[in-house]
Amino acid sequence: MKIAASLIVLLCLSSMGWTQQRPDDDREGAIDQIIELVSENLEAEDLDFTTFLEDLDYYYNRPLNLNRATREDLQRIILLNAFQVEALLQHIQTTGKLKAIYELQGIDGFDRQTIAALRPFVKVGEAGSRPALNWKSIKEEGKHEAFVRYQRVIEEMDGYAPISDSLLLASPNSRYFGDPARILTRYRFRYLNNISIGVTAEKDAGEQFGGSTNPKGFDYYGAHAYFGNYGIVKHAVIGDYQVQIGQGLTYWTGLAFGKSADITGIKRSAREITPYSSADENNFMRGAATTLKLGSFEVTTFFSNKRVDANITTLDTTDGEDFLVSEFSSFQTSGYHRTPGELLDKDAIWELNTGGHVRYIRDRFQIGATGIYTNYSGNTAPYTQLYRKFEPNGSPFFLGGVDYQLMIRNVLAFGEFSQRFDGGTAFLNGAIISLDPRFDISILHRHFDPTYNAPRSNAVSESSRNVNEDGFYFGLNAKLSTSWLFKGYFDLFSFPWMRFQAKAPTKGKEYLAQLEFKPRRNFSSYFRYRFEDKYEGFDLGGQPTDEIGLRHRHWFRLNWQYTLNKVVSLRNRLEYVHVDLPEGDAQNGFMVYQDVIFKPKWPAKYEFKVRYALFDTDGYDSRIYAYEHDVLYSFSVPAYYHRGSRAYLIVKYDLTRWSDLTVRVAQTFYSNRKTSGSALNTINGPTRTEAKVQLRVKF
Repeated sequence: MKIAASLIVLLCLSSMGWTQQRPDDDREGAIDQIIELVSENLEAEDLDFTTFLEDLDYYYNRPLNLNRATREDLQRIILLNAFQVEALLQHIQTTGKLKAIYELQGIDGFDRQTIAALRPFVKVGEAGSRPALNWKSIKEEGKHEAFVRYQRVIEEMDGYAPISDSLLLASPNSRYFGDPARILTRYRFRYLNNISIGVTAEKDAGEQFGGSTNPKGFDYYGAHAYFGNYGIVKHAVIGDYQVQIGQGLTYWTGLAFGKSADITGIKRSAREITPYSSADENNFMRGAATTLKLGSFEVTTFFSNKRVDANITTLDTTDGEDFLVSEFSSFQTSGYHRTPGELLDKDAIWELNTGGHVRYIRDRFQIGATGIYTNYSGNTAPYTQLYRKFEPNGSPFFLGGVDYQLMIRNVLAFGEFSQRFDGGTAFLNGAIISLDPRFDISILHRHFDPTYNAPRSNAVSESSRNVNEDGFYFGLNAKLSTSWLFKGYFDLFSFPWMRFQAKAPTKGKEYLAQLEFKPRRNFSSYFRYRFEDKYEGFDLGGQPTDEIGLRHRHWFRLNWQYTLNKVVSLRNRLEYVHVDLPEGDAQNGFMVYQDVIFKPKWPAKYEFKVRYALFDTDGYDSRIYAYEHDVLYSFSVPAYYHRGSRAYLIVKYDLTRWSDLTVRVAQTFYSNRKTSGSALNTINGPTRTEAKVQLRVKF
């Protein structure tokens, strides 16, 4: 009855928004829609979009002048595909600078939806020259930003509950060292795209602040100093940074997007070197890096030597007191150091990475070569699992790769080949073809040897690692009319060798079809069907078996959003999942939510975002992921499963012209469970409440 009543309310609200006007361009709304698009298929609760968001936030506050933009400037916004970028640059070169933003409608590949999404981040102005790089302009135009964020779960979890000394002595990993608060603080100075200086510090919930386990205060510190886009220096950074090369097959750190309704997303747009200011404690480099522009060549070099977390299996005594890790079983990527066991893994080994990339660029053609050397201060322990037979046991090792990109008329071809010198090879080749301004297709073929192993590889694939996979992808975009758009893809993949929970070679396929309807500027909707078949191992009676079976998953989604007026926006979603499990069982899942965004026009100093969701699933296999609004630089894509409701409220208040305060409270209630969470995060009750408070200062 609750679900039926909610559906009636949603449909009634939908009818109210049909004839109203669209509000002025809104930073949060524009950015949220982009993040939701690229995150929808990642199916992970802890995603880090910091670098991605910083670029969009930068261009929102300092719109890119299209008459002065370079090819790389346009690619950084990510809203434009390669054909739109080339068409825009060619139009300006042929007919002269743009007079108004709506001239884009006369350029091939640009429609009103694209222009509406692009508008908050660009402008049309005099071409002119770029601002001078001197102390006066740096002082006047440079922007400082600092924020501190406090967050915690309100209810008491088992890891923080009182315990006797005798029980703690018998089970030392049964309680956390610290309190349940997560504290993150960051300062960053930025001058255009030329200079960036930043410092980040964080402690996770359960970690001690100061004290015997964290005498330096915060558990994690990061910093960088960046200079670039001046003369021959494209990038130069000391401290923390990320490396992105080619199509991500040989080397790529940081977030990368894969298969989604945006079929052009299968092509990576590498940025070589970027400064790093996030709190993810693993996916970055620490040292120094540079990219130099030498005529038609770009030369990138980098060096990184930092400690990483690892699960230790063997220690060697060096002088009776100090210990040296000689073997480790795997890397520990959670970043948590809350118990004696987790603290033992902290900074367990040294990871050294050094290498370079040389790229030749000529008009619409580019080709690059990469060389990488990696060494760890310990060796990986011998693997006993048969599916890990081909994984290397020692270090150091070398990686080499070649990547290319070529545009011929309406065809953009790209690819990369990679070789581990003590292992296998991997390659991918793809193309995006614009058959007509209303019709685009994309193709991608990939092959990753079972013997290929590159820890920092992050190319498009079905698996989380680029190893032991063959695949063929085909995507289609068709503009059926000014109001209707079809998007879809199919992906066929196979795994030539065994993999985790599959003790035999397997295969699978995935389809997605999405029909979008945008009749007016203030209303948009889409219906999506997604299907996946994959062979996996399964249990019988709770016991693992050597059997494999086919798992079918069906996702159905109806999403619509609209604006009632210049103050209120509404967003709604219905989603249903059906899963046929290999052991013969089936699960179903259902979720519905209503979003209300209330943002009064200036001089109002506040805004609200509210969501109420109902969900009912048969278990974790039928979980449903949904992107949620959050405080700035924080990201949430939780999994909804079991039965219950979830709601959140975000209140943002502008304290002054240069500071704001944001509060977020989210609560999940499980109607069919007496506890929530698991292990030390178990709450003895059906409710879980999360609170965040963030204070930001800009000057």
